[in-house]
Amino acid sequence: MNTSDKLIINAAITGSVLTKADTPYLPVTLTEIVDCARQVQDAGASIIHLHARNQDQAPSYDAARYCELLERVRQACGDIICCVSLSGRYISDVARRAAALEAKPDIATLTLGSMNFPQQANINAPDTIHELASRIYDAGAMPELEVFEVGFINYAHHLIKKNVLRPPHYFNFILGSLGTAPLDLVGLGHMISLLPSRSVWSVGGIGRYQLDANVVAIAAGGHVRIGLEDNHYYDRRRSELVDNTILVKRIAGIARDMGREPASSAEAREILGLSSLPR
Repeated sequence: MNTSDKLIINAAITGSVLTKADTPYLPVTLTEIVDCARQVQDAGASIIHLHARNQDQAPSYDAARYCELLERVRQACGDIICCVSLSGRYISDVARRAAALEAKPDIATLTLGSMNFPQQANINAPDTIHELASRIYDAGAMPELEVFEVGFINYAHHLIKKNVLRPPHYFNFILGSLGTAPLDLVGLGHMISLLPSRSVWSVGGIGRYQLDANVVAIAAGGHVRIGLEDNHYYDRRRSELVDNTILVKRIAGIARDMGREPASSAEAREILGLSSLPR
């Protein structure tokens, strides 16, 4: 099997929305997140998507907390690819959103536009996107280009022309949330057709769409994002709570049945082009 056939599993294990009241399986403490990172790596994940939490379970924007978190994850998981969230779901201040970059992650999220979530708006103004992109590159990291709508890809092309975004490009389609693009084959195919050449792309689905989104991505030659950040149920009826490790094991097994072995972290670095980035 060639490296290009391998599947990158990006495990989004915590997020910023759920709490222990929603599911007891959610890792929120430092120890829980580190233990979960090691478990999902053993199950087949090569990227760990990290959100730090405060003691009250609220999202943290503290640089020192992120530095400690990534140090502990790297001690436990070796060369796993560490991705930090720079989400604007709850805050707009660029400096606070970018604080996680002090931890020197491999990848950091960059949402390419504004949109509505079910309970609030996520505002990403053009100057914010430009500034976050600059800070990501200055930290020696790669942007994970989060796409919730097809227009986000058009904006990516504009940013590439302006040299705000530089290759290699890693796009993550996140589909199925109320207020953003649904999961459907025609829409996903259109998005893929608009990507810059030689882009690496991945698909995550919100809630009941997670498994469908992942399987479609595997079949179409893409990669996957999976984890409790997007879905905390095992079944489509949303009746059985699940932990991150079971979700990763299930999609890794499906991928193997479809002829795609989960990529190791070293293989994922090669696929993404991370090894060519200056550190």
